[in-house]
Amino acid sequence: MLLSEIFTHVAQHVKDLVLQGDQACEIHRLATIQNAHQGDIAFINNVKYRQYLEETEASVVILSPDLAEGYKGNALITKNPYLAWAFVSHLFDTCRSSLPNQIHASATIAESATIGENVFIGANVVIEDHVKIGSNSVIKAGTVIEENTVLGEGCFIYPNVTICYNCVLGDRVTLHPGVVIGAEGFGFAPSSKGYVKIAQVGRVILSDDVDIGANSCIDRGAIEDTFVGKGTKIDNHVQLGHNGLVGENTVISGFTGIAGSCTIGNNVVIGGGVGINGHIKLHDGVMVTGDTMVTHSLVEPGVYSSGMPVTDNRTWRRNVVQLQQIDKLYRRVKALEKKIDFEE
Repeated sequence: MLLSEIFTHVAQHVKDLVLQGDQACEIHRLATIQNAHQGDIAFINNVKYRQYLEETEASVVILSPDLAEGYKGNALITKNPYLAWAFVSHLFDTCRSSLPNQIHASATIAESATIGENVFIGANVVIEDHVKIGSNSVIKAGTVIEENTVLGEGCFIYPNVTICYNCVLGDRVTLHPGVVIGAEGFGFAPSSKGYVKIAQVGRVILSDDVDIGANSCIDRGAIEDTFVGKGTKIDNHVQLGHNGLVGENTVISGFTGIAGSCTIGNNVVIGGGVGINGHIKLHDGVMVTGDTMVTHSLVEPGVYSSGMPVTDNRTWRRNVVQLQQIDKLYRRVKALEKKIDFEE
């Protein structure tokens, strides 16, 4: 693509974008700033990579105005290089380019299913009774969509996804390989003869522009629906338990486990490996750092953390032993305080 074409596309979304240099420069590939060659476009979003700017062979660099000072090469300049890069990346994404309007001969589609216009359905896809697929959607190989499920327009379903019965997906929802939407929630009642399964009769509702990473599981509600709001992005290997409510534009990183009946607000950021106990609420704007264990509701916006950062093993072992003595030490301090108060 010509640099002028890239600029025209990105400038529709990034209003402060400025083009510097040769508009007719040809771009063939995306690249990192340190490994770029002629014909590549790269970006800098972190000042730590400033050192590569002088020596890069990239034909075009996306960078901020302060980094652009003194840079003489072809550039796209904006206060938000990372956002500009996001829009550029789609221009070179051949994996999700438009697929033909076709249904593979091996696909099994119920007669009662409704398929919109310009839909791609890959090999060995199974679409059960009364399913509705919106126009311009892509259903790739090996996916199973159970009865009474609704997909909006422009959805992109990668291979080997399972969408269980009665689920509802909005427009432009993306489900990556191995995702399971609407499996039964984890509900059992103890009895003298063992655990009795509680039927999970709710649904999963995914709003517009939700993105679910590979091998993540969103459980159906036990009674009411599990719900994920508009624009929310969920990483790989995430578990969202039954009756969970997740707001809009929230980001949940990989290997996070969210137990049942949690309410996650809008614009929340949850780091990797976080564990959230059941029936907990996270307020709008909360940020939870990686490996945090959330045992109570967080009712004020802010950054929350728990756990111990990595250290050498000897120090860690010593700290663990000392932490085990905290209760005993606390009791001794309280006893000393009482003694001092008595003597005074």
